Amino acid sequence: MTMRRQIMIVACALLAGCSGGGGMARLQQFVATADAGYRPPVKPVPKIPAPHIVAFDMHHFIDPFEPFAMRLPGRGPNPNQHIPKGPLQHFPLDAITMVGTLSAGPQLWALVRTPDHATHRVQVGTYMGEHYGRIVRITPRKIHLVETVAGPTGWVKQPVTIAIK
Repeated sequence: MTMRRQIMIVACALLAGCSGGGGMARLQQFVATADAGYRPPVKPVPKIPAPHIVAFDMHHFIDPFEPFAMRLPGRGPNPNQHIPKGPLQHFPLDAITMVGTLSAGPQLWALVRTPDHATHRVQVGTYMGEHYGRIVRITPRKIHLVETVAGPTGWVKQPVTIAIK
């Protein structure tokens, strides 16, 4: 007999020994009946009291999210916050790009593109940006604006430029 044949005979004998008839039936019966009568104790859900409802009226309080300068009218160069905003005042200045210029005699217009891919013609005096930016000068390569922003002690004017891309 070869070594290979001897290993096969031993393996078959081991497998035949594992499939003993009565052991498996008893195991299946034990698994089926082991937890048949067991019921774990369950605590009842606790009663949650109804919350006490308080009406909050903030009309006479200061809005904590409003910039401090907006609470102080008369300090610095106050922008007119009640005029309707133009289409270019709904975008931040860093989202608006200068794409070119147009000229007719001494008059110079700038062409700007907004994030929604619309192109607008602007001139000196046009308002742009979310912070009341007003165009004060247009050159062939730049748009010069002055923004009115809320500072810690009042409104502040700051110069901004947009260069052609």
